[in-house]
Amino acid sequence: MKINANTDFLYRSLIYVALHPDRLVTAREIAEAYGLSINHIAKVCQDLIRHGLLEGHRGRGGGVRLAKPADKIRLGDVIHLGESKPLVIDCNAGIGGPCKIVPACRLRGVFAKAQRAFLAELNAHTLADMVAQPGMANQLRSLLGSSPATV
Repeated sequence: MKINANTDFLYRSLIYVALHPDRLVTAREIAEAYGLSINHIAKVCQDLIRHGLLEGHRGRGGGVRLAKPADKIRLGDVIHLGESKPLVIDCNAGIGGPCKIVPACRLRGVFAKAQRAFLAELNAHTLADMVAQPGMANQLRSLLGSSPATV
């Protein structure tokens, strides 16, 4: 399954914020770390705030931080924020309209099973799993050009 750019940015933003639990981070900081558009990241941060994954602080010195512990944010829950309909295949809306063999096709069931496995695997992991190991967190921070956390 291929995720869209918005979903990718959701994950990237959450990882960046989780790497800095000791302070607020700005959308500009996240965008610069990844070389992405500030407008896209600002929108993503607003979506994450609206869905209760980030808390935002306005004004000078403002920014975002995780609204709940990283070990309570399942990766499978995040994909539903970025993907309107996370489908491997949509037999009813393909190129040229609905597929003609839908009533007899077994491929649809195989794809449905693959999608369930994909989502189950995402739900088996949390944001903390992505950043919790000290060596991994430091490597990620180094790759993103940010300083180690002071916590």
